Amino acid sequence: MLSKAIKRFLDDHRGYVIALTLIAMPLLLGFSLLVIDVGRSGNLHTDLQNAVDAMALAGARELDGRDDAIDRADAAIEALANSAAFQAGGTGMSLGSYITVTYDAGNDAGSTVKVYYLSDIPADDDDPIQNSMVTTDPAEASYAFVIAKGQAITSIFPVPVGFNRDTINIAAEAVAVYRAAACDVTPIYICNPYENPAGGNAEEAAEALHTEFANGNLYGRQIEFHNDNAGSTPGPGNFGFLAVGDPGANALAEALAIGRPGMCYKQDDLSTKPGVMKGPVENGVNTRFGLYGGSFSSNDKNPLYRPAPNVRMAQEQGGNECKSYSQVTNAYDAVPLGHGATMQDIPGGGGKIASGNNWNLDLYWDISHSGQNPSPLKSDPNYTPPAAPAGTIRAYSSSHPSGATPAGVQPSAYDVYNYEIGNPSLLADAAPNSETGVPQCHKNYNLADYPDSTYGNRREIFAAIINCVDQDPQGRDSVEAVAFARMFLVQPVLTVGNTSRMVLETVDITGAGGRGTLDEFLREEAELVR
Repeated sequence: MLSKAIKRFLDDHRGYVIALTLIAMPLLLGFSLLVIDVGRSGNLHTDLQNAVDAMALAGARELDGRDDAIDRADAAIEALANSAAFQAGGTGMSLGSYITVTYDAGNDAGSTVKVYYLSDIPADDDDPIQNSMVTTDPAEASYAFVIAKGQAITSIFPVPVGFNRDTINIAAEAVAVYRAAACDVTPIYICNPYENPAGGNAEEAAEALHTEFANGNLYGRQIEFHNDNAGSTPGPGNFGFLAVGDPGANALAEALAIGRPGMCYKQDDLSTKPGVMKGPVENGVNTRFGLYGGSFSSNDKNPLYRPAPNVRMAQEQGGNECKSYSQVTNAYDAVPLGHGATMQDIPGGGGKIASGNNWNLDLYWDISHSGQNPSPLKSDPNYTPPAAPAGTIRAYSSSHPSGATPAGVQPSAYDVYNYEIGNPSLLADAAPNSETGVPQCHKNYNLADYPDSTYGNRREIFAAIINCVDQDPQGRDSVEAVAFARMFLVQPVLTVGNTSRMVLETVDITGAGGRGTLDEFLREEAELVR
């Protein structure tokens, strides 16, 4: 009987599942709590990562190289506040608590993140960011580096199984870079006139350009850029062209004429256009002065190719004045705006640059606005032209980087151009050869219906500035611009033999020292890179 009872007991499987369940319950419970902790830590990390991503992007968006770039980046990051859930959700088993991810540049203890600005990052994402890459110079800051301070969540899993550690530290970081592109600009690049023609430090050449502009040393200072149309390697003081959608010269000329190439140009990834462009390109640019030569001969009726409202250029009169540019030979018959600058060669055999803001404003004013012909006095070394109203011009228009042209500094040709437009009677003044500043060659539309303030200034071009010695941009698919520039066309493009000449004044540049007037053409973007 006893043996049968024992056998029945051993053969009886009733309640077996319950027994196994009881044995496995601690493991099942622990695993369930572990899954909950993993989910909670994942949620917190996602929230922190989203927060630092947003902060890095907001900060990088302001890193345009100007003097207040870091201050603006700090302010942009401080304006953001993001919630991160489950920061202390395990305390007392109460889930759902959260922290607010914020930044205060002046209060590290009260900030949930740390922010650094970098001049460079390692090429490999697996390499750590070095202290030498951190910068406080707004001109060098290109990257915003945001690190969320570690947040410890109280875990649920260790409690029932007796683990000593009951917290999990969660952190996140992000790096974003500033990128700029210019849209609907003239497809022209110019070579940095401050670059060493023998090569050298490209960063120093770029810094020299920004420093010269910021200090006012480019105000009113003319630069004569050359293009020999022969496809040779460009150097300091030369100009070339950016690629447009259609590879033909006529398509480039159209884009130069109307200033809309139909594409945007990334500052760090420009494509240049090689080849001989003489003729169509010159004619396209010169429609801005009311000159309709070559394939543009029938475009004088189209407002897209309208002249600027002020086109005084010392054009030879006599029946061909609406076609190609032919400057007068007698400077006392008429002079172009900006006449008389003392030019010197740019080292390296490129173009020329004025030794300073030394164009002859008084002579220009006398010949263009006095109503007198001083030619009988041209041989008189004692003849002094009457002074132009420099103070009145400075008060009316100033493109000086300081905001106001300093007293004693003569106005730039660009500011005189604006002053003449603002005083229409001046445009009607005739030079001794009968030229005025009023455009004469456009037809069938009223130029006043297309003001510069709405449709853009036809005497301005927007060029990329490139370190040409360092990058040799001729026909390359990818070159980097030092900056984009707003430049004033002092005179029409003139071609003599194989060489085209374009005389420009720098009105503004992007980046350090810039005045910020190019923002309407820039598409500034920030991109996460780590």
